[in-house]
Amino acid sequence: MIFDNLEQVPQNNNLIIIGAGPAGITIALDLERKGIPSIIFEAGGLDPSDKSQEFYKGITKGDNYPDLSVSRLRQFGGTSGHWGGNCVELDEYDFSNWPIKKEELKKYQKISYKKLNIKGDFKKTTFNQDFDLFNLNWSNVRFKGSYFNKIKKSKKISLILNCPLLNFVGKEGKVKGAVFSNYGNTREISANFFVLATGGIENSRLLLWSREKNTSLINNSLPIGNYWMDHPYHSVADGILFKDSFENYLKKNNLYKLINVDCDYSFYFSPKLSTIKKNDLLNTNINIGIFKNKKENKFIEQLRCLSPNFFKNKTNENYNIGINLLTEQEAFFENKILLDNKKDKNGIPIPILYWKRSEKVRNSSRKIVELIGNFLVENDLGRLAAEDFLYSNKNYNHLNGYHHMGGTRMGASTKNSVVNKNLKVHDTENLFVVGSSVFVSSGHAYPTLTITQLSLKLAEHLYNLTT
Repeated sequence: MIFDNLEQVPQNNNLIIIGAGPAGITIALDLERKGIPSIIFEAGGLDPSDKSQEFYKGITKGDNYPDLSVSRLRQFGGTSGHWGGNCVELDEYDFSNWPIKKEELKKYQKISYKKLNIKGDFKKTTFNQDFDLFNLNWSNVRFKGSYFNKIKKSKKISLILNCPLLNFVGKEGKVKGAVFSNYGNTREISANFFVLATGGIENSRLLLWSREKNTSLINNSLPIGNYWMDHPYHSVADGILFKDSFENYLKKNNLYKLINVDCDYSFYFSPKLSTIKKNDLLNTNINIGIFKNKKENKFIEQLRCLSPNFFKNKTNENYNIGINLLTEQEAFFENKILLDNKKDKNGIPIPILYWKRSEKVRNSSRKIVELIGNFLVENDLGRLAAEDFLYSNKNYNHLNGYHHMGGTRMGASTKNSVVNKNLKVHDTENLFVVGSSVFVSSGHAYPTLTITQLSLKLAEHLYNLTT
């Protein structure tokens, strides 16, 4: 059911979900399956607009970072509108500091695969002593196109668009209502339970603002906004693979079917846990792109010029390669979301994002390139040329900026977390937060699949609370 305006919304509700992104939609659909009604409030419209995106403007400080109004979308489906469909699960190792283990999310795997229309055939295969090959699943699900009509026809899910949350209302650790704005009208709506699912920046921003307006509602010591993360993403090397030698290595090690060298192709490595510990690395998605039948890159041109004898015994059918790294970011307290003095048209302070990469990102990336380069040389499989910034203090560009994680992290203590293992805000009895903002670590996994699994976990918990 779709409400046209705020006046149509019932005053008292069982469950209010704020945000119609992957997290909010997943919770509503799973509760519908179990017969539990909910209402979703979405700040944006069915599609993004320049006027609506103005509300997502913010200030960035620290390292270079994309415009906040570009790196997220205010619409039904949320920032999944930017999502390319790549799915992979976090490693068990990534959960070492979470209050839950990966095993606890396994019960939600099959239904999460179904909702994202993926096979879920994730596996790792040893490539050499330092690296594993892993595979992605690609989802063709787009939350707006896949689920809007289903919600429109639902008898258990209600939706109102263009209706942003202004703040929560309540005291002594209990939310009494949520204040919304819709085309100039403002109204407080009550519910038994509230779920904040507005994304990796807005979750922190709205909690900070609600705490500022209602000092007894949310524990003032919670580190809301802190431990914010993204995946540093950068190009680290160009190189060459010797066709015959590389293909012989793949055949010898039964890897030929996993790396398709018959066409342009990207394949993915990650360092083994033993390699991470031995070399003090960050968990990393290593994307190696093979480019056939294309002009030689500058590295190969220079190599031919400087070392012409090097190619005498090599076939001319070599593969150009490029290496990009998507890197885990350590969760530092100092990376955070703050509120500025400037406010948007709804009277809510715009966010300030302070984000810096540690030197460990550079050092880890350099070691990974060296491990790959040394392996190629030792087995005469190819050669690499590393980017200059790996061996200097030069600034380097962050090429991504769409994986907003942390800020309302999950944990057992109010000193270093905002929500507990059931995603309830510490010391607030009926307010929950879901999405990548609750991530304790980032690993190298694209976050959408984990968001979906955590949302299913919360849906089950809410079902148990209401029945």
